[in-house]
Amino acid sequence: MESLSSSASGILTPAATLSMEVSYPYHSHLIGRSGQIVNRVMDESGTRIHFPDRNRIVGEYKCNNVIIRGPMANIEQARTRIRMDIPVEIIIDCSNERIASIGQTSLESFFSTTYGVLLRFYPKIDGLNCQVNIRGQHHRIQRLKEAVTFFGRMTQTQLESMGMKIETSFDHVWLIHDHIDKIAAETRTGIRIPDISNLKELPKKYCIWIRGPSVDSVYAASTFLTGLLPMQLMVQLSSDRINPCLLTEAQEMDVLFHVERSAVGSLLTVRLTSYELNARNLYEMLRRCLDLPVSHAVVPNLPPIWLHRADLVHNTFLPTTKKLLQELSFVQVQRSTSPPLQLNGIVVGNPQSPISTADCSLSSASVSSPCASNESCIPASLTAARFDPNSSRHLSDFLGTVGLSHYSDLFLRNEIDMAMFTTLKDEDLISIGVTSFGARKILLNAIQELRM
Repeated sequence: MESLSSSASGILTPAATLSMEVSYPYHSHLIGRSGQIVNRVMDESGTRIHFPDRNRIVGEYKCNNVIIRGPMANIEQARTRIRMDIPVEIIIDCSNERIASIGQTSLESFFSTTYGVLLRFYPKIDGLNCQVNIRGQHHRIQRLKEAVTFFGRMTQTQLESMGMKIETSFDHVWLIHDHIDKIAAETRTGIRIPDISNLKELPKKYCIWIRGPSVDSVYAASTFLTGLLPMQLMVQLSSDRINPCLLTEAQEMDVLFHVERSAVGSLLTVRLTSYELNARNLYEMLRRCLDLPVSHAVVPNLPPIWLHRADLVHNTFLPTTKKLLQELSFVQVQRSTSPPLQLNGIVVGNPQSPISTADCSLSSASVSSPCASNESCIPASLTAARFDPNSSRHLSDFLGTVGLSHYSDLFLRNEIDMAMFTTLKDEDLISIGVTSFGARKILLNAIQELRM
């Protein structure tokens, strides 16, 4: 059973799911106290947004994936809002003596009141200098530039070099590592990324460091790198709605196109993946998959540098992901000694049960399949220590996609969230009151698919 939403023109369209990457240290900022910020974004955009539950658990590897579900135009509205609300931090070095002469508290108060920015101070080991992080927001970037300039004047600091740190994922580093020199030259910055040349010995964290002579140069580099994050759109459709010639169109648009069998009847799951700066082609492919009129086309709100300098990475997403597949075919990644690859947006293996059509083959030989992003279906850690109402709402949405939404209240009464759901067995389903054999079969198939 497909989840449908009504557009302004009265056409019913299946709800889609968007998976995007946001550095996990900023998740709490985007969620807000008691979920106030994310709830407001969901209300305004008419979407459901989920942040990974595992990030709240000590010892769990952190995940950057943010999941948005809703009508196509609505999820783009939510994506844009999330990107604009992410903090921007400029890092500069300053003398401890000059900071002490004014006072950290006075500096924090003045810049918060005057420019709406947050200052953080991190003394260096030498005892002479201090790292100062000045945090602003994308939609007030001009105020951040003014704050940095005035901070340098007030503390008599020569702003010849400043930096920015981006905490990211293996996916992102893999996608950008062949383009770093071009981006650095274009933005007049220095960019340092983790070494991923040896897939057997990967770093524990993936941090990108940018250094440049001005806020403009550093901000331009970070914005362009953000555009190279993987973004995935997913929708479930009946098999008779798949046009087999869409694969060729996707390849021309530098979009990974993958179709896989769903746990429910004749439904198929379509996954479309590319760079986030290629969002327009992603939405266009989704529109064609849904067979919607051109009037339903979504034109995403993209930063100017993504549009003006997209030629630097034109038609490179598919070759880059295919290269990763080839690299992994020659090496056995040692997961016991290295952090697990997140690989939420790009492929690490052959598609399961690839579907072939009469005109176009959807096998792995024709194009790499994106990884079936588990975060879009199983955002909760299996070791969650308590019932999570937010994850429970995500489970309710998921039950709707498999045509069993009428069981939502049953799972809620038994305090079963998405994390607990993926641990259930047949006897557990019977014990909570799911007596229908057909329903249990669908749920068990879904649980097995989520675990994979």
